[in-house]
Amino acid sequence: MIVQEIAYPDGTRALLWQLEEEVPQLLSLCREAGIAVEDLEQLSVKRQREKAAERLLLCRAFGHPVTLAHTEQGAPLVEGVDANVSFSHTSSLVALAIDDSQIIGIDVEHADRPQVLRVRDKYLNTNEKQFIPSGDLAAHVLAWTAKEAIIKAERNSAIDWTDGICLEPFTPSDDETLLAARCAERRYSLISRLSLGHYITLAKREIE
Repeated sequence: MIVQEIAYPDGTRALLWQLEEEVPQLLSLCREAGIAVEDLEQLSVKRQREKAAERLLLCRAFGHPVTLAHTEQGAPLVEGVDANVSFSHTSSLVALAIDDSQIIGIDVEHADRPQVLRVRDKYLNTNEKQFIPSGDLAAHVLAWTAKEAIIKAERNSAIDWTDGICLEPFTPSDDETLLAARCAERRYSLISRLSLGHYITLAKREIE
């Protein structure tokens, strides 16, 4: 269990788990921590792995087992805790973001994911294509994670990926990239960091 924590300047926290354990070990870790897992038994192996890791990260974040629920839109919430949470997964990384006041969304993606180049028309609008070169993999992964993080913050998977979210020009960095975007009439600021072979992108809704 390898966990890293990112502390953002305004108080948001992100916990990253480089996931190497298989389901039996994850379930055993849950039971040792007092986390219920009986409801996971009917899920696929992939979902059991993700859900067990989520519960372990929440336990690590709050210092004790907590109950994870979901809104009607599918957004995660922690029962009895006044905080905003967001999750993201890949096959080898699980991320949890927590903020006590701001609306947030987090997304993680492998830095080496060339598939995003082939489907750029599905998530980049005409203006974004002007400042994101067609062969720039880093810029494409950043744009993908930025839009996914905003969708999670909006709690609305029906948002149009192309024109529904508009990114402002940005320059990818090997360390930390700052981005800005607008979704409907709401503005978002985003921070993306390259760590553990992934881009970890956090979106925060700006207060206007």
